[in-house]
Amino acid sequence: MNKPSITSTDTDSKAWLGFALLSAASFAVMAACVRMASESLPQSEVVFFRNFIALLMLLPLLRHNRVSLKTRRFDLHLLRGISGLCAMYLYFIAINGLHLSDALLLNYTSPVFIAIFAVLWLKEQWTMPRRIALGLSLIGLALLFHPSAGIFSLAGLCGLASGALAGLALTTTKRLSDTDDPVSIVVWFALIASVVSAVPLLWGFVLPQAMDWLWLLAVGLFGSLGQLGLTWAYKRAPVTRVSPLGYTGLLFAGFIGFMAWGELPDIPGLAGMLFITAAGIAVARERSTPPSPQPPSGVPIIEAEKNPGDMEKS
Repeated sequence: MNKPSITSTDTDSKAWLGFALLSAASFAVMAACVRMASESLPQSEVVFFRNFIALLMLLPLLRHNRVSLKTRRFDLHLLRGISGLCAMYLYFIAINGLHLSDALLLNYTSPVFIAIFAVLWLKEQWTMPRRIALGLSLIGLALLFHPSAGIFSLAGLCGLASGALAGLALTTTKRLSDTDDPVSIVVWFALIASVVSAVPLLWGFVLPQAMDWLWLLAVGLFGSLGQLGLTWAYKRAPVTRVSPLGYTGLLFAGFIGFMAWGELPDIPGLAGMLFITAAGIAVARERSTPPSPQPPSGVPIIEAEKNPGDMEKS
């Protein structure tokens, strides 16, 4: 009796789920490593090493793919770099001032901001799912930012601003993808962010100790692993299936925050988290390009070519 064979298509149909969850968990672990590294190092230094490590990891990819850095849109690369870098600074402030899951959640408002910028800048349609997503996100933010909440603070506002700027950076990436190779886009970002974030080190560089280097390398490792996991997932399943799973990172962050620092959300905070997650999923379900929640961890996703599942959704 012949056993049914397992085809590569069957494997891919299951593999994307594991890659998407790996990505979400990696981003949550990266946030925890950022907090640990920031205990003994200035935040500006953590930001620099995050970008510089990403650049070192990307250079072999640039050479392997034989991609040129020549571009006709340096202005957009500069906008992408500055907005993404500012989002990263603000996100790291939120990580050190809020519960880990709250910081991640506020940055994960980026898909809603992508939808808004796409309408205002890229002249996309103001569709019903986007209107619903905006309404849900506003309700969620109102629940999160009630006066007695710990998130109602400067760190909370920084976290929300990081989501807006990450949305602008990723919208700029979408515009750049019309003319530039995806690999060159991510290398340009890492290069600009590394150069700009190196400037503050001239006034206050602290030599990392052995444990500091471990945390910095972990930030770079898990940030890159999160990006790669998401890219691998997009190669195996439609965006509309992969993107919503990015919000499982909130569960991973909540678990890490509770185990490491005893963090627990309040009831309004949990309700706000559900509304914002629903808003992000509503946006993700109607787009054919990745609006996935992802922290500004150094590089945007290298978009995969459309697969048959994407073509059916388009």
